[in-house]
Amino acid sequence: MKASYFGPMGYSQRHEFPDGWPIPPAYHDPETSVRSYQEGMEECEFAEEMGFEWISLSEHHYSGRIATGNPAVMAAAVAERCKKAKIAILGQLLPLNNPVRIAEELGMLDNLTNGRLIIGFLRGTPNEDQTYGVNPAEGRGRLLEGMALVIKALTEPQPFSWEGRYYQFRTVSVWPRPVQQPLPPVIVATRSDDTVEYAAAHRLGLGISFIPVDQMAKVTGKYYQWCQDAGWKPEPDQVVYRGSIYLAETDRQADEWLESRRSAAPARGGIAMVGNVPGAVQAARAGQEFDLRSVLAGSATGDVAGPARALSFMGGPDTVVEQIKAFHDQCGAGVVDLFFQQPGVDHRGVMKQLELFGREVLPRIKEF
Repeated sequence: MKASYFGPMGYSQRHEFPDGWPIPPAYHDPETSVRSYQEGMEECEFAEEMGFEWISLSEHHYSGRIATGNPAVMAAAVAERCKKAKIAILGQLLPLNNPVRIAEELGMLDNLTNGRLIIGFLRGTPNEDQTYGVNPAEGRGRLLEGMALVIKALTEPQPFSWEGRYYQFRTVSVWPRPVQQPLPPVIVATRSDDTVEYAAAHRLGLGISFIPVDQMAKVTGKYYQWCQDAGWKPEPDQVVYRGSIYLAETDRQADEWLESRRSAAPARGGIAMVGNVPGAVQAARAGQEFDLRSVLAGSATGDVAGPARALSFMGGPDTVVEQIKAFHDQCGAGVVDLFFQQPGVDHRGVMKQLELFGREVLPRIKEF
């Protein structure tokens, strides 16, 4: 099993941000921001040094908690600092972007990294649609059509035209072509049946984020069956799980950190803390008020303040190894993509966790 470091490039003073989304630009200090990006890239470099085989980046907007509005720009910067790790964009939000522009960026990145790119396609959380004024009802259709267009743009050797429902181009002729032929590895980040089935039918990988192992197992069970129906079997690297982690020397230290975060969080006045879109939908249907900080900030955990542990992985090394192993054994996950920048954890704390993970966890999960 492989480990991937998710580089959110979070603003170092993000603990000062108000609840909700978007984050007002008034909270931005240029000096702090420059330092935060440098610290984020140091974390990526150190993760590579400690044995992480992937560095991942993703697209989120109006949020200093995940400050990567253009993941292609960030990926190019990280690739100059990390010379061995795969550079995984997990992912660009296709419904928000011009698919031809995305194809051009991906082709360039695969050349800049000399064939180390991993492509991720993602629908995104509902708030992201507001960024560029996209109709949320069109999101799924734009994702499916956009994926087909990007793949064709990266693989078709001759100029072609495109007449789709959402996109029309008289001429598409993308330069440069990817180094990896016919295409870099592609991961579709989804839990929706139609998109999971699309990934299986087109022999693409599957990425799932921030849900419990039993829920992921239900999704991957369908995926493997649809892959079998399509006449192929995914490689381990084609099933990716992204989760949040807090790693301590012992389980007790991890519990103490969690309690400190609960104590530091303001009273929520009965508002439900939800960490994902399905949770928000369920709360809305039940007529409950809910706090969408975590979804809108682009993190499925947000501030750890709720009564239940929202982290995917938490504890000392032995506990975290067993938690990761469950995703491998029950879901077939071959790559675990880890979000370390938790609330109250500064740059030094992230580096300490990366060192501990590389020393005590990574050698063991590589054996799975």
